[in-house]
Amino acid sequence: MTSSVDVRDGYPLSPVQRAVLTPGSAEADPATDLEQVRLVIRGRLRVAEFQQAWHRVIARHEILRTGFVRHDGRESVQVEPVAVDPVQAGPVQVVWPEAPPPGWHLDDLRTIRACQRRRGLAELLAADRVRGFALDVPPLCRFALLRVSETEHLLVWTAHHLVVDGWSLPILLGEALSEYRAAVEGRDAELPTPPPFRDHVAWSTARDLAEAEQFWRTELADLPPPGPVQRDLPDWRGEPADAFDEYSLELTSEDTYLLHETIGQQRLTLPAVVQGCWARLLAARTDTGAGTAADVVIGATVAGRAGGPAAETLVGPLTNTVPVRVRIRPDQPVGVWLRGLQARQALARPFDHVPPALLRSWAGLPADAPLFASVLDFETYPMDNDLFTGTADASTISVRFDGRWTTSHHPLRLVVVPGERLGLHARYDLRQLGPETVESLLTELALLLSLVATDPDRPVSALRPPDDEPLPTD
Repeated sequence: MTSSVDVRDGYPLSPVQRAVLTPGSAEADPATDLEQVRLVIRGRLRVAEFQQAWHRVIARHEILRTGFVRHDGRESVQVEPVAVDPVQAGPVQVVWPEAPPPGWHLDDLRTIRACQRRRGLAELLAADRVRGFALDVPPLCRFALLRVSETEHLLVWTAHHLVVDGWSLPILLGEALSEYRAAVEGRDAELPTPPPFRDHVAWSTARDLAEAEQFWRTELADLPPPGPVQRDLPDWRGEPADAFDEYSLELTSEDTYLLHETIGQQRLTLPAVVQGCWARLLAARTDTGAGTAADVVIGATVAGRAGGPAAETLVGPLTNTVPVRVRIRPDQPVGVWLRGLQARQALARPFDHVPPALLRSWAGLPADAPLFASVLDFETYPMDNDLFTGTADASTISVRFDGRWTTSHHPLRLVVVPGERLGLHARYDLRQLGPETVESLLTELALLLSLVATDPDRPVSALRPPDDEPLPTD
């Protein structure tokens, strides 16, 4: 990672950015840690104005004009209010006064048959994922705009996790549509000045970690090793770039409605219910399910916006992944057990900013040892329904969310998408999990969720797939 940019205009990485760009990975595969979002745009889109709207959004945000360069430790790198330790070498982030415009791939698919279009789109998405970014040259985002019909385009928006997270995406999309509408109507968008990401870095690096360390050392004491989701590794021999696949299913509308009704009556949250059911399912598939009180550790993504300057509206990478330790109590009613899990999660929330590397050290694990084998990702960031349901009037265009792909360093990442039908979307490593295993996991998870919805007073020992032996009670 090299650059001719003057590093004296740089400042340190945030804890989340350091977790993404560790010193050992600064020259590693640039295709990791990407966010790829698909959006359907309906209406007679004015392409030039739409591109310029995104260029103006990038110009507004320092984090989108940021590149990442090596600091050799021989001189101080400082931009108030944050300074880099002059004796500490490593990557720093540098805000460019002006960033080059993002890359745009424009294509017209109107004359291509639907089956060829689907195949071509799949190939384009796969090629885009492995393309990566030159991390020292902003903006670390790019776009593909594919014309499908006279009044419909597909936008593929790819960005690096060093500069955005899922929460940032609807914020940026809303700004782009405001800029587009203003351009079409011949006026200025008059958007408020966005908060700079460097303020968040200053705030996060100044935080005292003593209380967080005490909490996590207690929470992670005598941590059980994560059991494999699948005992026998699949016989997969493809290229690493093709090693990830996806599988999805949805609950029925009736089951989704009943689940939400039960969650409200039991004073629960959807994340607590899914985490509990997922942990129970993993316990049943591993040796941890043999004891009277199984102990399972899973990962969970958190927004990381519980504090700090303008955290709700800040564009930048704040999302973190933290361990969730689930102690399964077979004799407890499911609702009682899940409320206990939820209460423990509430205690952890003030400390969800700690990066995984530090959590591993506090748990007494080696640097390369995983805390968990699977991650639950809840799409809870603020989506404006007027933007994402296709009902917005953004000067004759509307936008509909069409899907999201994000890389993962874990064998299995489960994305939970709320809606009229609760969606369960698995992204998994074919080198460690077979498609049949993933399909059965999601099917069984949907069943456990329906069991919670229909009878939250049943004991946890009865919360199991039909072919699973019940857990013994205490």
